[in-house]
Amino acid sequence: MKQQTLGIFLCILVAASICGVGYSQWNDVIEIHTEMRFGTLTLRFVGSPVCSDNDDDTKNIGVSSCEYTDPDLATGGYKTLEATVTNTYPGYEAYCTFTLQNVGTLPEQVVGITMTPGTGLKIGDTYVDADGRLVGWRLDDEVTDEPILNVYIYDDAGSSLVSQTLDSLELLPGELTIYVEQSAEQCHTYSFEVEITYE
Repeated sequence: MKQQTLGIFLCILVAASICGVGYSQWNDVIEIHTEMRFGTLTLRFVGSPVCSDNDDDTKNIGVSSCEYTDPDLATGGYKTLEATVTNTYPGYEAYCTFTLQNVGTLPEQVVGITMTPGTGLKIGDTYVDADGRLVGWRLDDEVTDEPILNVYIYDDAGSSLVSQTLDSLELLPGELTIYVEQSAEQCHTYSFEVEITYE
């Protein structure tokens, strides 16, 4: 009888310890601490771009223009900047000042700039600053591969737009500079579009 009681007691002890181990295996507490921010990410061209060139006071032959396209009705801004030069000559320079604004509610960083050459042009090369950030392009003739335009884009302090961070509603002024190369055709129109990518 003593052995039976001891055996029952041992069985109860083993069962209790198994239940305890099982309970401890399934009764862990996991704590997750996180911060969630909801909002919008939207970077747009705003205001009105201003275009000028280097021959207004002398030759006054070349014509340059820049305008915003692809409007975003929800924000009142624009997604694209389009620039055009007409009747230019080697050495002609055009300048377009523009403004970007973070019209979203979250901070944004510029991660890239997309260049879309107009008819007859293609991207021949890209230019970067000392930190490897994009600052410009060489646009070549689509058929002859001759360089036609050099295009540079900077903020108003002369730095690359790439890696710039804007808080909500913050403005970022910038300038687009166009240099016409020796191979450009007379009485011809060249154009391109620029879009800003961000995250």
